[in-house]
Amino acid sequence: MVAKRSTKKRVTELESFMEQTNGGGSPENVEGFNFFRAATAGFRQETLFGPTVLRDRPDGGFFSDAGPSAEDGRVPGPMSEKVIGYDNRARIGETAMLPWRCICHLEVQYDRGPVGFGSGFIAGENLLLTAAHVLVDRGAYGWQEKPRIARRVRIAPGRDASLAPYGAFVVDIPEDPAEQLIPEIWHRDRLGKEEAMEVEQAALSQDYAGIRLDREVRGECIGKRLGHFGFKEFDSIDEKDREFLFVNTAGYPHSPNKPYGTLWYNAGRTAEQHHDDAFIDYMVDTEGGQSGSPVWFYDKRRAQRFVIAIHTTGDFVNRGLLIKGEIFDTIRAWRDG
Repeated sequence: MVAKRSTKKRVTELESFMEQTNGGGSPENVEGFNFFRAATAGFRQETLFGPTVLRDRPDGGFFSDAGPSAEDGRVPGPMSEKVIGYDNRARIGETAMLPWRCICHLEVQYDRGPVGFGSGFIAGENLLLTAAHVLVDRGAYGWQEKPRIARRVRIAPGRDASLAPYGAFVVDIPEDPAEQLIPEIWHRDRLGKEEAMEVEQAALSQDYAGIRLDREVRGECIGKRLGHFGFKEFDSIDEKDREFLFVNTAGYPHSPNKPYGTLWYNAGRTAEQHHDDAFIDYMVDTEGGQSGSPVWFYDKRRAQRFVIAIHTTGDFVNRGLLIKGEIFDTIRAWRDG
């Protein structure tokens, strides 16, 4: 007997939640009014320091007095991300506002070696998304050795240099891979040279990961209190709108010419899909540390911010992993879970 095919339409969109105050009210537009102070009132602000170094201390702290090093003398580096010609990025000053407070600075403590840095964004009431290579570092060890695995992540929503307007908190990453929100392929190791090359290429098309947020802000899930991004499958956008789509991104570059822990924005047109349509290219400036940033477009008609990709890497053009198909369904399950 042939099973009856479901006629239920597949979900290709998840709405954002970004009410300006998440409390039912909004301020009037009055020149000279300090909205930053009003928006952060009642939250636990913190002053963060660092990094004077890029390694963790034996006591579990995120920074120490020594210079960068690893147990074998190699210092892992981020995947390549590039500024395209003239650097057109703009620093975000009012990071307590929407959508900037939904973008987070990540400091990652691995099971060994130096601390790593990345970006992430609030993707649901208790979910943060980033790139998998932020949590599973293979910069020094490749796929033929055991990677460095994240054990703790310090998350600062809307960080601006030493100011964390909504505080910072540390999340422990489960040691059991089955309990992590990281695609299984990223845990493979000790592979032969040829197999390592094949697995690496396959893993790039699954370069996304999640972190469960158990943090509550004044009695509510952080994503409900601060807001979170929505999602839309790129292929579900009308073809005429999809071509040359204008997208935004913002993240935390780890760069000698940018103050540490500052949020930088850029925008531009999408270029093309490639690699079996897994990625989208865009003429947008980024640097190392911005991996895991959201790539979104703003739907004016519906006042919705829809993420279509997670920024991962780039070269002459930069690119993001499209949130579509199995990836969209997985994120939806994480968000609902």
